[in-house]
Amino acid sequence: MRLHSIRRLTLVTTLVMTSAMLTAAGASLAAGGGVSISPGIFEHVASRGSVGSIKISNTTSTSMLVKVALRPWLQGLNGEVSPNRSATLSGVGLNASSFTLGAGSSRTVLVSLMGTPPGRSQYGAIEVVGTPPGHAVKGIELGYRLVSSLRLDAPTNAQSFRAQAGGLVEQGSARHGTLLLAVRNTGNTIVPIGGTVLINGPGRSLRANAVTKAIVPGQTVNVPLAELLGSLPAGRYTVTVGLSQGGHGLGRVTRAIALR
Repeated sequence: MRLHSIRRLTLVTTLVMTSAMLTAAGASLAAGGGVSISPGIFEHVASRGSVGSIKISNTTSTSMLVKVALRPWLQGLNGEVSPNRSATLSGVGLNASSFTLGAGSSRTVLVSLMGTPPGRSQYGAIEVVGTPPGHAVKGIELGYRLVSSLRLDAPTNAQSFRAQAGGLVEQGSARHGTLLLAVRNTGNTIVPIGGTVLINGPGRSLRANAVTKAIVPGQTVNVPLAELLGSLPAGRYTVTVGLSQGGHGLGRVTRAIALR
């Protein structure tokens, strides 16, 4: 799973709007071009100093004020991520964060790592906001906002695959819903975490494969284990999950659950 990779423009006012929420004024602004960023996913080994560059292009027929920021990810329990717009990503710098791009022009922005991150890796969002002059509707300024992924991976010999399991989560009714396990990524990669599942009870068992989820290091996500669909009768069960990440076994955890 690629974390929140958006390669094309999303129109915004002071709040983000998805493509399904575009106003008529916004649609006309988008029709004239937009802002693009390349690569869509920036990835490099986390080494001190220069780690590469991104190219930002203005494909409209007018000049545009562009602002670039690096943000930490916010990740929900369902695995969805969004940039934390109230914070900046620590330890990573840009040689330019605000500039004007003429119509049809591009600019290369250098990315550098100030030092070795504590976990040997750093993951976040690259947020680009472009504001053309003269596009305002009823006092609301329209612009373009793109969010792409920044991945500064730990060197191969420093990668750590670890996870900490929490409690079971029932989504829906106990016998006709989805069973999930809270999993915290305590390693330093975003390789998806999944595993095998055995739900065992009196005279009945169910085997399944957990849905793999990419979890930002330090974050917790509810990983779906199995859909029950009424397949198990009421009773007490033992749930055994063998967690794995990129072919690396992370150990087994056992939890108890009562299905009524």
